[in-house]
Amino acid sequence: MNIIILAGGEGKRMGGVDKAAVAVDGRTLLDILLSQLNPEDDIVVVSPAIIDGITTVCEEPPLGGPVAGIEAGLNSFEHAHEFTAILAVDAPYSAAMLPLLQTQIGKADAAVTLAADGWVQPLCALWRSGSLEAAIHSLGETRNRPAKALLKQAGHVVEVGGDGTEIDYDTVAELEVLGNVTLPKAH
Repeated sequence: MNIIILAGGEGKRMGGVDKAAVAVDGRTLLDILLSQLNPEDDIVVVSPAIIDGITTVCEEPPLGGPVAGIEAGLNSFEHAHEFTAILAVDAPYSAAMLPLLQTQIGKADAAVTLAADGWVQPLCALWRSGSLEAAIHSLGETRNRPAKALLKQAGHVVEVGGDGTEIDYDTVAELEVLGNVTLPKAH
C-alpha cells in the first residue's frame, strides 16, 4: 500500500509549530503514527521539514493545502500499489482505521472515515490509487483546495464509521487528553 502522511500545515492553532514534531509523553505525533504502520508499505511524509530516515516531499510552493500535498505525495511514489492511504499527522492514531477501511472499500473509489460527530474525515481515507490520481487530475488546480474536494470527484465513496482513533487534535488543549505535551520551537 502507498501511504501519504500530511504533516505540512502551518500549525497556527498550535502556536505555529511543526505538528509532526509535537510530542506526547516523549513521542512525536509522527513517531506515534509511523509506529502503527507496516514498514513494508511505501510511506511518504508531506512536509517542508526534512525528517531523518523518512521519505519526505513538499508541494511547490510549500503550504499549498491538503490536496496539493496529496498530489505531491502521490507523485513521489516509484510504484503505485492498488491502494493509497491518506492520513494526517495531527490524527496520530488514525492508522488503526486502515484495516477496516480496506475491508469496507469493496469496489468503491475510496473509503473514508465518518467520525462519531458526523463529520467526514477525508484525511483518514483509503483510495484506489488510480481513482485518487483521476480525482486529482479532474480537479485541475490543487493549490488551496480542501481534501473534501477530492471526494466530490470520486464516483463511489464508502463512508465507514470511525472508532475514535480517527480523531485529529488541532490544539495543545485537545492533545493534552493523550498525555504530557511538549512543543518544538515555532517555525
